[in-house]
Amino acid sequence: MPSVRSIDDYFSQIESLCYRTDWKSGEKISKMVSLEDEHSQKPFLHIEAYGSRSKRCRVTNDEVFDEIICLHLHVLYNVHVAQDMITAQSTQIQIVQLFNKEILQKRKDENWFLPVFYRLCTDLRLLSKKAEATVSADDEGESSTNSFFESAAKAITECYRTCVSDVHAEEGTTKKVAMLNMTNQLFQIYFQINKLNLLKPLIRAIDNCGGLYNEFLMADKVAYNYFLGRKAMFDADLNLAEKSLLYAFRNCPAESMSNKRKILIYLIPVKMFLGHMPTALLLHDYRLDEFQEVVAAVKDGNLAQLDGALIKNEAFFIKCGIFLMLEKLRMITFRTLFKKVSQIVGTAQIPLEAFQTALRFVGVTDVDMDELECIIANLIASKKIKGYLSHQHRKLVISKTNAFPTLSGVSAN
Repeated sequence: MPSVRSIDDYFSQIESLCYRTDWKSGEKISKMVSLEDEHSQKPFLHIEAYGSRSKRCRVTNDEVFDEIICLHLHVLYNVHVAQDMITAQSTQIQIVQLFNKEILQKRKDENWFLPVFYRLCTDLRLLSKKAEATVSADDEGESSTNSFFESAAKAITECYRTCVSDVHAEEGTTKKVAMLNMTNQLFQIYFQINKLNLLKPLIRAIDNCGGLYNEFLMADKVAYNYFLGRKAMFDADLNLAEKSLLYAFRNCPAESMSNKRKILIYLIPVKMFLGHMPTALLLHDYRLDEFQEVVAAVKDGNLAQLDGALIKNEAFFIKCGIFLMLEKLRMITFRTLFKKVSQIVGTAQIPLEAFQTALRFVGVTDVDMDELECIIANLIASKKIKGYLSHQHRKLVISKTNAFPTLSGVSAN
């Protein structure tokens, strides 16, 4: 797209694109209404009210697109001039609602404009985040910031219902192909306000969409599996988390290093829980050296090293939302150490004192016999060790075959 040189040039470019009514034109128009496109920085487009409806420039003869564009200029004004993110967000909701009422609901047997709709929803989500940042949490003793995300979710959900009800259109023109993109938008909003339970019907709809899944854009499928994997991770469904995040990582373009890195931040802990440790080279290539000491500690069964690594990189792990999950790697680390002890002892009956000695060797001095028994009992209950505790004789009696099953096999049960 050529650079926009004036307001007339801006309308002229959109006008020429609106005549074509094909998907590529929709993608180009989407940039012309994006808050992140180059045009959004042009001061001559930061207009509070672009004339009266009867006098302002028309985009072709399409009054709906005309109104959407003029509202977009109003958003630009509030973002860059008035710096009023609350008004900008409410105006963006108007745009999305107008698009739903006049385009999604009324324009049958066509979907070339969906890229424009996707961009409008993305900007609504981003503006909701900015509006939230402008509201103080203690204005009247309580925070109302979630209302911005909730109003955005409501507007997008209304559009979702419109699109999924488009059952009569042919495969190439159905608006149902927007299902996945909108699900991704709602995933991001519900992650923000911690209401992931609201996603259950949306996930079920994707699971049951049949052949329509093949019509979704690969970018949307990658994003969906990334969000689904994150949700599954927090739900402790490690197998679904691994499957989804692996799909996202493998299908994310090689040149999108930053996105692949985001996926790995969640895939690595999941893999570690399943007994698969990342290589030092992988961590270095994706600038994830914060995991290096964590991985080394879990592999060696070194509890003190694990605690030190978590404390050292605590800010990074908390920011990513994985600190609590990484703390749970302590049980895997205990298991690794206990497996080493069993190999050294060489018998099926292992004195608990041997485990205490090993713990002291790796710098853990605050685990007494009762706590040690609890740790071992938890490992047995979670099937990470096959055996039983003899409290009377203070021994762990392990199975003579496969006493320490693979972690991936345990999670599959």
